[in-house]
Amino acid sequence: MGRPKKSAKSKDAGHTPVMVQFFAAKADYPDALLFFRMGDFYELFYDDAIVAAGALDITLTSRGKDRKGENIPMAGVPHHAAAGYLARLLEQGFKVAICEQLADPSTVKGIVPRGVVRVATPGLTLDPDSLDAKADNLLVALSFGERLGLAALEMSRSDLRACVLDDEAAVLAELVRLEPRELLLDGERPALEATLARVLPRTAIRRVTRDAVEDADAALAALLGDDEIPRALHEVDEAGRVAAIAALRYAQQAQPNAKVRVSRLARYDPHDRLVLDEVAVRNLELVRTLSGDKTGSVLHLLDETKTAMGARALRRRLLAPLRDLGAIRRRHDAVEALLVDAELRRALRGDLASVADLERLATRVELGVATPRDLGAIRDSLVAAHTLAARVDERAATSTDDALGKMVPDERCEEVLGELETALTEEPPQVPSQGGILAEGVSPDLDELRELSSSSKDVLLRLEQRERERTGIGSLKIKYTKVFGYYLEVTRSNLHLVPDDYRRKQTIANGERYITDELDDLQGKILDADERARALEIQLFEELRDRTAERADELRAFARALADLDVHAALAEVAHRFDYVRPELDDGVAMDLRECRHPVVERLAEAGSFVPNDVALDAEGERLMIITGPNMAGKSTAMRQVALAVILAQAGSFVPAASARFGVVDRVFTRVGASDDLARGQSTFMVEMRETATILRDATRRSLVILDEIGRGTSTYDGLAIAWAVAEHLHRGIGCRAMFATHYHELCELAELEDGVVTYNVAAREYGDDVVFLHKLVEGATNRSYGVAVARLAGVSEIVLARAKAILADLESGAPLPGGRPASLRGRAQLELFAPAPAQREPSAVERTLRELDVDRLRPLDALVTLARLKDMLDP
Repeated sequence: MGRPKKSAKSKDAGHTPVMVQFFAAKADYPDALLFFRMGDFYELFYDDAIVAAGALDITLTSRGKDRKGENIPMAGVPHHAAAGYLARLLEQGFKVAICEQLADPSTVKGIVPRGVVRVATPGLTLDPDSLDAKADNLLVALSFGERLGLAALEMSRSDLRACVLDDEAAVLAELVRLEPRELLLDGERPALEATLARVLPRTAIRRVTRDAVEDADAALAALLGDDEIPRALHEVDEAGRVAAIAALRYAQQAQPNAKVRVSRLARYDPHDRLVLDEVAVRNLELVRTLSGDKTGSVLHLLDETKTAMGARALRRRLLAPLRDLGAIRRRHDAVEALLVDAELRRALRGDLASVADLERLATRVELGVATPRDLGAIRDSLVAAHTLAARVDERAATSTDDALGKMVPDERCEEVLGELETALTEEPPQVPSQGGILAEGVSPDLDELRELSSSSKDVLLRLEQRERERTGIGSLKIKYTKVFGYYLEVTRSNLHLVPDDYRRKQTIANGERYITDELDDLQGKILDADERARALEIQLFEELRDRTAERADELRAFARALADLDVHAALAEVAHRFDYVRPELDDGVAMDLRECRHPVVERLAEAGSFVPNDVALDAEGERLMIITGPNMAGKSTAMRQVALAVILAQAGSFVPAASARFGVVDRVFTRVGASDDLARGQSTFMVEMRETATILRDATRRSLVILDEIGRGTSTYDGLAIAWAVAEHLHRGIGCRAMFATHYHELCELAELEDGVVTYNVAAREYGDDVVFLHKLVEGATNRSYGVAVARLAGVSEIVLARAKAILADLESGAPLPGGRPASLRGRAQLELFAPAPAQREPSAVERTLRELDVDRLRPLDALVTLARLKDMLDP
């Protein structure tokens, strides 16, 4: 992500007045691209133009010469299409200062005044084109002192929350959960910035100056109000308040002409939720797959919500499941109520489909940027919401299920709906100046102006008819010229009938032209009726918007209730379609899952082909499950689905299983898969060990730990020793529920040495040289990994497979390695440690390879390669 360079310093001398305005605006916002309004375009100059031209793939041109005689780089975008270009820049992490013309050029003599009216940033934008409707758009600020403070501002929902975290690992976990679009760091922290850039590639990172606590509290009082400060000082830690003011100040600088509309700083504690670190979120593919795609993630397959605010609420739930047993059960009650009442669920989901994003619309109204169409969307959404609420009320009145009556609040914004229904036309325009915003009857003055504007001919004809009847002049006519305007024309033969209130305006050959007070007034109204009607309508619209803004908090509260209802209905729909079951949660430390399934894998597999599994763990009994079995057999899937069942249940969802019962979990840890982290100079093994260290440090007795292939990134001895020690510590030192998949079959001996350790394997069957994976967890250990069979499935050539089988047979029998050194590992299918090597046996390597070779699988080219390899093996 590029950052605009500061344009060259300048003085007024040598520059046109327009460029003087540009430099003045740029000096106030040196780190932002400056959209400088000139007529129908936003122009960018100097380095801004070069950066924007590259980022937007637009033409880079020039405008005049600077004082050195060099061309001034320039690029521009049409103002009517600026929203799309702005969205692209924000997506790339840029800040953009919008410098507008502050007066109508047609009414100004000389240079049009210009000034920056707002600064668009990735974390503060309110433009629908720049927002992901299904995800929060967060600005997060971090404060580093004796304690680590974090504040998250969601400007589109006017929501500000702060917390205090224990260490940088906790900071990283919380940032992954929040996934901010913009992050403020106090000071330079290159190591942390490098980590964050890797983990959060879409987040724009900025550096800001840290406030002292006293300065932060004073600034909070100024921005939130004196009434809010006592509560904030009592509830929110100093570090959280310092982070909060950093976010608020940054937001205030982005809108210099309006106050930030956040009235409350709320405290939250990440430990009140089931904690998921960035490794767990990534490995379990909760919101993105390992490749970074949203499609195929758990969230993508669960999201059956009908509203944008419901989709965001579901995402928050999935990334921050509950630990409070009562709250979890209330969510399950709501889902169950809608699951069993299919008719109501279908009707409510139909109503919700007509509900717009009330949360963000309320904020747009509050900030004064809502359009007439936005108000129309609020009205239509409230109509649909009241229809929905009536359905719920009707069903709750005849139901014994208390959950139904709690789904919709009593406060339903009736006054807002009533005023908007009365005031707005059926389809309000997007732009206020287009007119047609307010319905007939809202304002008598507006109705009169509209009638004059649209029916001036009829008004004049009616006046003409009245004057004919009053004067008795049958030939009297009302006419118009650009020079004289409207007038009454009377022929010479009828001049004796002209009343005294007629004022002569002009004499013509065959008569006289007159004006009356009424016609004079009417002329003034007609000639500027359209302009006056438009101005009055805009004024009345803004007043309506201001009155609606006073109810913004009510709108947001109602929107949150609708979002929760949307989530409950969506989860009920998922449970109905895919046969999920209500989990039973308690305060214990046991776990019993029957026929548990992976929510994503089962959806992607052929119908009926997914194999469910049973898992039982108990921190007071059999708590460590050691799982062996071949690669590709499904060990990782079986473990992941257990972790996902816990997360879904505590998020308030039903789970893919025949039955599920377990004690509430405080943290889910995963160590599944591994890859090099070249950016930080860490090998696969180092990444693996860091993740393992985090688990051993932070896991508690209530945690669920998923470990896959610990120790495989180093030598056999070292890897086995580490895996054994880790398994022992999980069992003895922590005592948590854990699943440990391994190819070190020696670990299965722990079950013989320790109570509470059980062994399972993923069943497989061999048919000749082939293997069939049954994907079923069965009790007991296995002594085979079927590595050669898996290599055949992967397409490894037959000569390599034959040679591998020959070497494997030698190693298993204790024969020397191919290089002649004695094998130090032997015994069973997985080699025993420390066993003496027997004497070398015959036949030769060539004979053994030929014996293992499957001739029927060889292609002609493979046969030639095989012969060449066998010949090489015969050479001394």
